[in-house]
Amino acid sequence: MRKLTLPILCFLSIALAIAPPGQGPKSISSGLASLMPPGSLLFMESPNFAALVHDWEKSSTEKKWLASDNYRVFSRSRLFLRLQEAQTQFAVAAGAPPDMALLDSLAGEQSALALYDVGNLEFLYITRMPSARAMQNVLWTNRAKFEPRKAADIPYYVRTEREQNRVVAFATSGDYLLLATREDLIAGALAIISGKSQPVLQDEDWYKSVVSQAGAVGDLRMVLNMPRLVKSPHFRTYWIERNITELKSYSAEVADIHRSETEIREDRVLIKVDASGGSAPQASAGAPIGELLSMVPSQEGIYRAWSKPAADTVRGLLELKILSPHAGPGAAVQTAPDVSLNQSEAGSESDLETRIDEAPLQGTADAPGTETLKKLLNAAPIEATLEFQKLGHVGQSSFIEPHSAVLIYRSANWNSETVRSALREAIDGQWTTSQIGVNWVEHHQGNRAFYQLDGLVPLAIATEGPILMVADSPVTLNSLLVPSQIAGSGKDVIYAGGFRHVAERENMVRMMRFIEMPPSPQSGSPQGQPGREPLFFSENLASLSRSLGSVESESIVVEDRGTHLQQTVTYRLGK
Repeated sequence: MRKLTLPILCFLSIALAIAPPGQGPKSISSGLASLMPPGSLLFMESPNFAALVHDWEKSSTEKKWLASDNYRVFSRSRLFLRLQEAQTQFAVAAGAPPDMALLDSLAGEQSALALYDVGNLEFLYITRMPSARAMQNVLWTNRAKFEPRKAADIPYYVRTEREQNRVVAFATSGDYLLLATREDLIAGALAIISGKSQPVLQDEDWYKSVVSQAGAVGDLRMVLNMPRLVKSPHFRTYWIERNITELKSYSAEVADIHRSETEIREDRVLIKVDASGGSAPQASAGAPIGELLSMVPSQEGIYRAWSKPAADTVRGLLELKILSPHAGPGAAVQTAPDVSLNQSEAGSESDLETRIDEAPLQGTADAPGTETLKKLLNAAPIEATLEFQKLGHVGQSSFIEPHSAVLIYRSANWNSETVRSALREAIDGQWTTSQIGVNWVEHHQGNRAFYQLDGLVPLAIATEGPILMVADSPVTLNSLLVPSQIAGSGKDVIYAGGFRHVAERENMVRMMRFIEMPPSPQSGSPQGQPGREPLFFSENLASLSRSLGSVESESIVVEDRGTHLQQTVTYRLGK
């Protein structure tokens, strides 16, 4: 259950960020990228990898995740099975299983891993540790099973798994321990260590360009060669974000994870492909986003804000979340449909009523009142918008419903009367045909005025200079009228988002449980039967949420620096 290939264990060390930090990393005199042969598509480095492994093994998060439905589903996935196959081949070649015991024996302080091929898991791992300890690991004690060789007059050992031609090679040189799955990689590294003049990863243009823009090395650093990475068919297949086209806009990325008792912070830098022609945004680009963020409640909900949205985008957001709530478009299906070759029935009698000689009727593109709303939003350039959502109970019942608000910041002040008239016209015919319940009533929250419809739909709005707030209830709107100052905003901020995990997770799980409607055992359904697939939201993702119970909230801020993007992701931790 806990057996994983070495590269995957290195990647999983990122997840230990939710564990309490151990001994602080020692300073690095020189990066290990200076010892790596060129051609890597991914490079990871830690000032104290042994401390990261120790923290992960001792954390409650590891135990919760390994016992969760999320891990159970992952362990049956194609990706996991492919990795399990690779680890079996590694075990045969190395003469030892790639488990935590092996990783503990190989984890030194300053450590680095360079990945050269995703599909074949070709990597080179270098770590600093005393030579006496390096000679106590399983590989060294089993070196008689390996074939001894030399590179730059330094001995190394190689063993090959014949069926799949899987190679394992290791060596020690001074205080360095090296492990590789390609013989030329370990030979090249040993030549560099011996002082021979060789090309190194540190001198490659893509690596230098992104590292020069990064800050201090964190507890864990990852550097990505984007052009090479996105060309890998294995990366394109298993990359969950499915945004390869977007990734092609960047030539390299570096991400540093910094840990403390109260938070984990991930600092990312992405170099644009057209960096030479990039220009910095205007100095005031982040100011509107900063004002909108200061209105978001500090303890609840999920929010996202971005600069310079198109008017049509904002109109669609208002209609989707407030004026005519509905499910958004589903994800495009990229797999071919199943074909049954044994189906005997080609159709049914009802198919005879289907007209194939006439085009289907097309509905009107826009609802009544849309033109007025368009005119309102196009009257002045929109500088920023923010979408806010939270979950709450329906009255005194156990049912959960989402509540939404949209905040719009534009270059000119809003006229409250014009806004109310435009919104009333936009909903006319959708909510009523007799003008019932669409009259605005003025209310006050402290010294601030807001307006609410007098019907069954409690739409509420407020204007404050260039800011317009539209919410689906006065309760939601009132929470935005109380200043919270949850986040600042730099001048170059183009996007910000956040999720209050502790406040929202229980309601979210309860709502998804109602939506998925798990059948009861008494109904004779598969609910409760051993071996059934966990429900995706209320069981699979809910178990992942419980595993990450120490994370109180997550936020992201994206700044556009002209030649590169700078992203800061912060996880706030509870006690």
